[in-house]
Amino acid sequence: MDMYISLRQLEIVVDLVGGLDSLSRPEQFPELVLPALASLLGCDVATYNEIGPQGVSYRDFPSGSLALETRQVFAQFVAEHPLVNYYKDPHHVDPVKVSDFLDTGHFHRLDLYEYFFRPIPVEHQMAITVEAPGPTVVGIALNRSQHDFTETDRAILAVLQRPLAKSFACLVRAAERNRDYAPSPGRTLALLTDAEFDVLSRVAAGETNAAIARRTGCSPRTVAKHLEHTYRKLQVQDRSQAAAKFAADSEALNHLELLSGQHSSGAEH
Repeated sequence: MDMYISLRQLEIVVDLVGGLDSLSRPEQFPELVLPALASLLGCDVATYNEIGPQGVSYRDFPSGSLALETRQVFAQFVAEHPLVNYYKDPHHVDPVKVSDFLDTGHFHRLDLYEYFFRPIPVEHQMAITVEAPGPTVVGIALNRSQHDFTETDRAILAVLQRPLAKSFACLVRAAERNRDYAPSPGRTLALLTDAEFDVLSRVAAGETNAAIARRTGCSPRTVAKHLEHTYRKLQVQDRSQAAAKFAADSEALNHLELLSGQHSSGAEH
């Protein structure tokens, strides 16, 4: 399939993927992703959605596009949503459109359309999901009132799905760790993402950026970027100061001992 992507779209993709490394909390994810995807693909409203046994919640862009009371309406008719039902299967992560499942007439006959989508208005929707533990569907929906999304739009979103899902999974794991590991004087490591924590632990173990890159499967440039974010969060100037903060924490020391054991059993040649 022939695709045309403008220079502006390419710049948005690069900025979005690069910006994912700077996130430290799950709630920052939609703040970065929604405006970028709305600009990248062109849509009237973009939403980040969590749909599960505990109910429905979402963030919208532009902010305020959806009134708070619409959540109850959406929850009432969400069982009719073809994309939500599709993503209940954890193997389904690819971008899909409402028009993949329903023609316009069928879509308009849904109560979901009549009471939720029509007032917004939403005539066309494309979505992707990002992985989350448990039965909750976590997805990003892009909505238009005029023209349907193209196959080029779908292909661009498909390329972005993997880095978005990977970033979200790391943020969720970091949040779970931080619930039992709250930041306090001497315990600021809870501010770090999973990737930043891992890189810092290896720095504290004496590894170079090149060695860390080989062990973790990323580039030395990415390692350097993780360290740059780490220095800022820990309010230190260099790797020796960051390693000292790491060593001052008891949980970090346990992690460091684990790494040391790994090194002794499989030293680099």
